[in-house]
Amino acid sequence: MRVTPQRAHVWRLLAESGAHLSAEEIWEKARDVLPGMELSTVYRSLEALREADLVVESRLPEGPALFEARASSHPHLVCERCGKVSHSEASPEVTSGLLAALAAGSEGFEVREVHVVARGTCAECAGREGAERAPRARA
Repeated sequence: MRVTPQRAHVWRLLAESGAHLSAEEIWEKARDVLPGMELSTVYRSLEALREADLVVESRLPEGPALFEARASSHPHLVCERCGKVSHSEASPEVTSGLLAALAAGSEGFEVREVHVVARGTCAECAGREGAERAPRARA
């Protein structure tokens, strides 16, 4: 992969954020430093970085594709209320155990990668929901 200022900046944004970002979110942040950068350049940069195994693309059931700097494999946690996407700090043994279990039951299918998406309610939304349900004191 040829390193360009645009690719380097896209990767730096992802690595420093530690977040799951859409191409549009990356583009908005990148324009602060590279004002002439086009959205199509972001998509091409992400593709090159993905092919170089520096970026991971996650396609969740709804919403845009999300990108993050390559990290160890981890489950994605999606809040059904606010849409926030985070990841669990599951141990590498859990991920390797899942891969081994899938490979064992796959009749020769070679499993290279697994994307796990867990849906539920994040702590922030659960806290808000609990506060809304709490009885109010009468004055």
